[in-house]
Amino acid sequence: MYIQLLSCELGNCCKDSGIALILSSLGKIFDFIQIIVPIILIVMATIKFFQLMMNPELKGGMSSIKNMFIGAAIVFLIPLIVNVVLGVLPNSFTISACWVEAKTIAEASRKLSFQYVSPFDEQDKKKIWTDSDDYEKGQPKAKLGDAKGILDGAEKVHKMYEDNNWFYYDSGNQLYWKNIEASTNNPYKATCCATFVGSALYVGGVFTEDEMNEYNYNSSTALSNMFEAHGWTKITSYNDLEAGDIVIMSGSNGGSSIEHIQIYAGDGTWYNAGSTKYIQMDSPYSGDASGRFLWAWRNTN
Repeated sequence: MYIQLLSCELGNCCKDSGIALILSSLGKIFDFIQIIVPIILIVMATIKFFQLMMNPELKGGMSSIKNMFIGAAIVFLIPLIVNVVLGVLPNSFTISACWVEAKTIAEASRKLSFQYVSPFDEQDKKKIWTDSDDYEKGQPKAKLGDAKGILDGAEKVHKMYEDNNWFYYDSGNQLYWKNIEASTNNPYKATCCATFVGSALYVGGVFTEDEMNEYNYNSSTALSNMFEAHGWTKITSYNDLEAGDIVIMSGSNGGSSIEHIQIYAGDGTWYNAGSTKYIQMDSPYSGDASGRFLWAWRNTN
């Protein structure tokens, strides 16, 4: 991502909140250095001056004091020079364009992190929720013992991903934590396998908002723990899978550690958000996941 500073076209880098935050943080470091270092050097020069007064024969006394003041002046001026140079460079130079806009973009990004604003209006949101006329925020559906809520939620969320070009997240700050509603309507359009499953369960009304936010729904392991805590049935044979089962899987190289989670849709098809490819492809997709199968959870409550 950082290499984009030198390679991307004008305007593209500045739209990347991560790079804007980096440049903004760099600017703050410059501001900090500009104030603190000169103060330290001046204090040191003052101490040296008093030492020289007490001991006039101290070698290099005035010279070192002079160097400290010169150093303080240089350190104080360097950030100003950088700001001026980057400010006057033509906007065709990407770094200078981003440097000027970084503080504004970074501040907007920080506000977005604390003040969630859904990119969907209420009419669009009704298209996402299953049975929206009967759905009330924080209230699960009446019938949770079958797979309907899970599959309905998976279909709705995955179609939203496809239609709006969501992608597999690049960094943790693109995901929302302990706010499943914000995750489901993430303005960054970023998700992962576990986040997708969590949103499907929320949209399908299988778990309430408060129940989802109790667990780290961005983690396959945490979701597996949640299913166990809520009394779901553990399926240990791949051949026993039924539509609506949520499957816990190992990594691409096998093994026993939990690396992935996806929803079985029946007849060898899956709802999956394991990569940007699977997020944006037709869903459910066909595939054999038997080689990575660890266990599955079935809602039989």
